[in-house]
Amino acid sequence: MPAGHGLRSRTRDLFARPFRKKGPTHLSTYLRTYKIGDYVDVKVNGSIHKGMPHKFYHGRTGRVWNVTKRAVGVEVNKQPNFMSMMTKSRLVSQNIRSGRLIAFAFARLESLCCFYPSLDDTHCAIFEYPTLFDVLMSRAFGFCLLVVGNRIIRKRIHVRIEHVQPSRCHEEIQERIKRNDKLKAEAKEQGKIISTKRQPEGPKPGFMVEGATLETVTPIPYDVVNDLKGGY
Repeated sequence: MPAGHGLRSRTRDLFARPFRKKGPTHLSTYLRTYKIGDYVDVKVNGSIHKGMPHKFYHGRTGRVWNVTKRAVGVEVNKQPNFMSMMTKSRLVSQNIRSGRLIAFAFARLESLCCFYPSLDDTHCAIFEYPTLFDVLMSRAFGFCLLVVGNRIIRKRIHVRIEHVQPSRCHEEIQERIKRNDKLKAEAKEQGKIISTKRQPEGPKPGFMVEGATLETVTPIPYDVVNDLKGGY
């Protein structure tokens, strides 16, 4: 029988709790405070089945965009293999022609408006096929579906607080900002102008070795006869 491809397939070791970390969830997990804009790491807790994200997001770092009662909204970057997106193209009128899909769409719109007189064109005219939406002089704009590969998109997901933890990816930047602000304040008091930009580390300074003595070591010739007798 072939292997399954469910939501939690291949997660036996991925969602397993670490050594000596099993048991009930620690209370500090529920006492953490998350604010919008904080960086968090998605780390799935296998003992909590509610609010568990997909295995793709395990180990990803995202930013909080929403805080709810028992979960947080995390914005994570995702790079799909194939993605369909809506694009707007600018075309010359000689390169386009009226299609039969437009007539079919308007006929469908009229039939819908007969059943629902309160609906207007903006609410009813939602079609899957490419449509012409504006004509301006000799040019026109059109919608078309375009498959884009290897594009990074932002995914917004809601994850329970048991499956996230504060990320340390932003600590160095925050410490550097505080340190630079302190240096700028001190330089301003002294009337100096300093640069807080990071500079590449240069080569190590050279030095002279003084008071060293040279010792020449020569190997002892190997004597087969004495070695067979038991050595010297």
